[in-house]
Amino acid sequence: MITLDYTFSLIDESELDEVIRKVEEINERVKRKPYPFMELPYIRFQLKEMEEMVRNLKKKRLEDVILLGIGGSALGAKAICEALLSYSRDKKPRLWILDNIDPFTINWVLEKIEKKKSLLVVVSKSGETTETLAQFMIFKDALREVSDLKEKVVIITDPQNGTLKRIAEKEGYLCLFVPRDVGGRFSVLTPVAMFPSLLMGVKIEEIFDGAKKMAEHIRTFSRRENMSFVIAAILYLMDKKGKSLHVIMPYCDRLIGFSEWFRQLEAESLGKGGKGPTPIHSRGVTDQHSQLQLYIDGPKNKFLIFMYSFSEGPSVPDSFSYLDELSYLSGKTLEDLFLAELTATKLSLLEASVPSIDIRIDEISAFSMGALFYLFEMVIAFFGELLGVNPFDQPAVEKGKVYTKALLGAKGYENVKSQIEILQSGKRAIVSL
Repeated sequence: MITLDYTFSLIDESELDEVIRKVEEINERVKRKPYPFMELPYIRFQLKEMEEMVRNLKKKRLEDVILLGIGGSALGAKAICEALLSYSRDKKPRLWILDNIDPFTINWVLEKIEKKKSLLVVVSKSGETTETLAQFMIFKDALREVSDLKEKVVIITDPQNGTLKRIAEKEGYLCLFVPRDVGGRFSVLTPVAMFPSLLMGVKIEEIFDGAKKMAEHIRTFSRRENMSFVIAAILYLMDKKGKSLHVIMPYCDRLIGFSEWFRQLEAESLGKGGKGPTPIHSRGVTDQHSQLQLYIDGPKNKFLIFMYSFSEGPSVPDSFSYLDELSYLSGKTLEDLFLAELTATKLSLLEASVPSIDIRIDEISAFSMGALFYLFEMVIAFFGELLGVNPFDQPAVEKGKVYTKALLGAKGYENVKSQIEILQSGKRAIVSL
């Protein structure tokens, strides 16, 4: 199903084994006290509630589903739906994932949706996300004339606290929850991503099954036979060797959303106290023509993670038989070309002493996506332990949220304005055309 190849990682085997032993020690502690997200493939939190809700909503013949969320509240659903639905389904409802507040995009979506047949899915773990609350207020107003609006808003938030929870209780909206001890970027196997995926027709039971299978692999296998141990150890060694830029490069358009999900997972989990790698999203083969020059001939501070899953495509016809220089393409499939491009890239990097690993997924499916999510959540948790940072908090992000509320005049943030004034008190340096 999933195969890891670290032949070109340029890692000394004794160093690798030493770090893997440390990961095994961490794993023994984790077995006694699991990370909260580790239970999700087994408990399948609120699965019955989600299934019942979706059955009732399908009777409404929805035309549009608008997911309002940002970061971990949107990236999981985006990764799943891009992988499993984007290229195989043209029936409705249409899914709009609004993970930003660009006014142009919001206005465009408001013009495109069929308001009386739209569903709002509002997602915020804390229930206090400023961007999501603003989006919700705008869309609620736009849908104010919908007679059954209470039945066409689903809020996914903390089960006990937060503004969204209070709104749901006051106005009677449908509500699902995020387990209190599961952080936003580790919440892909909760209603955060499972509900919109189920609503769009994804077999989420298979996602849970894939995650469970990967959990069993991690619990059962040891040393180099354990995929999560090997990847976590390699990432840690790369960081220690100055390869602090981690380029995740899917050679498969359906995995682009997954690479964006991983980027947040690694950056927000590990970037603390002056530590942590910088994840970079790249795309094969496209970025061979825009980034590969830098990766090969630029600073030697990069490590590449290739991900791919090939599918059959058309063969290249002998369209220009009079040109001998094109004969090498005639009769080849696009899969042949894709594989040649990937192999050539890896060999070019190897020749330049730029390390890489690759992960092959035999088939992009709900099952394999579940396995991938669980694998990389465990990898990042182990990696954080090796670095000596808490992978489950994000203290630096909170400061920006506080400043945003203070700048907008939120009650209770008056004292923060003095800090902002100090930060803005320096000499301004502005150039305009």
